[in-house]
Amino acid sequence: MGKKITKGKKVSKGKKISKGKKAVEKRVKKKKETRQKPSEDPVLREILTRVAGERGYEVAKVLVDEEVTDDEVAKRMGMRVNLVRKILYDLYENRVVSYRRVRDEHSGWYVYYWRIEPERAREYFDNNKRLLMQKLQERLETERDTMFFNCGNGDPKVSFELAAESDFKCPRCGSKLGPYDNSSVVMALERQIESLRQRLVES
Repeated sequence: MGKKITKGKKVSKGKKISKGKKAVEKRVKKKKETRQKPSEDPVLREILTRVAGERGYEVAKVLVDEEVTDDEVAKRMGMRVNLVRKILYDLYENRVVSYRRVRDEHSGWYVYYWRIEPERAREYFDNNKRLLMQKLQERLETERDTMFFNCGNGDPKVSFELAAESDFKCPRCGSKLGPYDNSSVVMALERQIESLRQRLVES
């Protein structure tokens, strides 16, 4: 008869498992609630703005959470359809949006349903950031490895080779050239590169 007590223990163990399961479900639910919607994502906004400008961002925002035709976008935005289509094609060329083509049964014309592709947009942005970082890195190496000279009158700096060719006189104003301290330029480039590197890690 005492064995019935052990059955009660099994039930209590089941309750603990049930509580643990509920805790996990609660955490998952909370994670879903705190996740940003694409339309509220600041990174996605920056991507869209860079590709198509502020007006392009406003057009693209209509597509973020749903699939919409270009005609419907034009109506909602109060814009000409041709302008909306141009913006959409610009976004499409940069792989930021995709479309689905459906033939209208009544008119026989194709209707295009557009939507934003957040992951493609991020990929595009990451690739552009990498390209920019590569160019900045190349310039940083040039600034570090080159001895520059400058007249101090606001004219562009020149390398040692160009300064020697002009007998250390400014090619523009003819003033005497002196050594140019580019340490501030090097530091600025280093900051830009590090900032881009951090944003690539975060995205």
